[in-house]
Amino acid sequence: MAQKKPSSRSAFRRAKGRKRGRPLKLKVRLKPAERKKLKDLMSRGRESVRVVKRARVLQILGEGKSSERAAEAVGVSINTARRTARRYLADGLGRALWEAPRPGKERALKPKQEHQLVAMLCGPSPQGRARWTIRLATEEVIGQGIIATIGRETVRQTMKRHALKPWREKNVVHSRVDEGIR
Repeated sequence: MAQKKPSSRSAFRRAKGRKRGRPLKLKVRLKPAERKKLKDLMSRGRESVRVVKRARVLQILGEGKSSERAAEAVGVSINTARRTARRYLADGLGRALWEAPRPGKERALKPKQEHQLVAMLCGPSPQGRARWTIRLATEEVIGQGIIATIGRETVRQTMKRHALKPWREKNVVHSRVDEGIR
């Protein structure tokens, strides 16, 4: 019986050049300046745990150990060790240690606008009103032209962040003219 060659569509045929089952070895070679930077970072003590673990993974990989051993020694997953090594090889030490800034929504109130809102809430309430409410503050901020549009939740969060409770008498700042009227 003659042996048949497997067809090119065979499920048992592997792509050339790549062994199945064994991960690629990532060779990390740290420069002396990078080693010093990692050592300084580790001894500083004012860095997040994630950054310190990534730095330790890079140190171990720099010694020639495998990503599996580095992950086991540091207490992270193998994927974390490999990802750190890949980031280092592709983009350098800074990118390997620290995450890239994530895009997020811009703040609704800029600091100057927030200060104007807080000043308004600390002042007297509008004519005919006994106190500020969140809805009233929202309408007044838009009415005064401090900001074009704003939601009540943003006003509420700003009030909470500044510990403002204008419905409580002791939290409202009154001018001396108002004190004489009472």
